[in-house]
Amino acid sequence: MRAVFVDTSGWLALVLRNDQYHQEAASYYQFLRSRQIPLVTSDYVLDETFTRLRYDAGVKTALRAKQAFDEAQEMNLLSVQWVDEPIATEAWEMFVKYHDQDVSFTDCTSWSICRRLNITSVFAFDAHFSLPGLVVNPKR
Repeated sequence: MRAVFVDTSGWLALVLRNDQYHQEAASYYQFLRSRQIPLVTSDYVLDETFTRLRYDAGVKTALRAKQAFDEAQEMNLLSVQWVDEPIATEAWEMFVKYHDQDVSFTDCTSWSICRRLNITSVFAFDAHFSLPGLVVNPKR
């Protein structure tokens, strides 16, 4: 399996023990780690994740998550892709294309990154990721 993109919903389920998908997220994360599958996320996804953690679980949880993400990057377990102008432009086109769906601009930037990096699998609990043809895992 190639790299897997991790969405905000995947990170939140993994970090928040009271999340309804925590067990599934923890098991899937262990599966990915045991197979040394590279993880990719974006600065926009991390922004959403830290903000939600701050408001849902407190600033200490958000700070611990940031430290864990930094350590994962240092160990080459996680790559953070930054949204630049070409990604944002393509994302806006997708945002317009899927205007009748309940998708965020951040989701569209994630789709653009996946397309550019040839990533076909997403660690998420957001069914919208299947709209552009991505495979959403863990399967539910």
